[in-house]
Amino acid sequence: MIDAICFKDIVDSVNQNLKSLPIRGVCFDSVDPVTSKAMQEINSKIKKHALVAILFCNPKTDFCQKEILASLSYLHHRSKHHINIFCCGYGAYWPEHKYPDLEVVTSIGGTDWCYSDNAFVEAIEAFENTTKWKYSGENELLLLDVSPSNESDNLNINSAIVCNLERMKLDKAFSSVRSLLEDIIRYASSTNANDAWEFSDIKGGELAVDFLKNIMLSFLPKQLQVSYKKAESYAIKKI
Repeated sequence: MIDAICFKDIVDSVNQNLKSLPIRGVCFDSVDPVTSKAMQEINSKIKKHALVAILFCNPKTDFCQKEILASLSYLHHRSKHHINIFCCGYGAYWPEHKYPDLEVVTSIGGTDWCYSDNAFVEAIEAFENTTKWKYSGENELLLLDVSPSNESDNLNINSAIVCNLERMKLDKAFSSVRSLLEDIIRYASSTNANDAWEFSDIKGGELAVDFLKNIMLSFLPKQLQVSYKKAESYAIKKI
């Protein structure tokens, strides 16, 4: 869990993290010029990726209090370096004068974390201005596949999906938000994530666009996978 009281904090943190990632590629040890050239061409199509989870959850809603707020400290420790999880509008060590409406809502790693409606709204508007996403007003999760950006004030988003957590809960897509995020963290820490990124980089096109949605669908009960995949579901959408 990373300090994410506003959009700029997310951009700075993600881009800084991407700089430290090694470039994934296919290793080869061959003197054959034909093989060498082919492998170099494959490597050139493979880029740095990071999986980023962004929660838009208002602590004043019952859903957030029951499903998310109590788990933030656990998710902070569980996610480690595998995936960046941001909770918009939340932060620690922020001066009171920056957002006068800051209020302590939880504790993460023994440190009080605050929430601000003003900061939450700023983050919503920033994401709406840079993506096709429009906030529903409910508790939502954005899952982004990002790569290094040439713009220091923006994110280079390869693909993205939005999950309406409240609607998914009603559909019994998961037993709890905690269990869903556990699946995402486990996937991000596996070799399957790197393999899938490499494959989607090389193939490109629609495969890359559907990459994140297919990952999320794989975590759901089989009967819902079919109905959610048939069309752009109201609960999981590409953005």
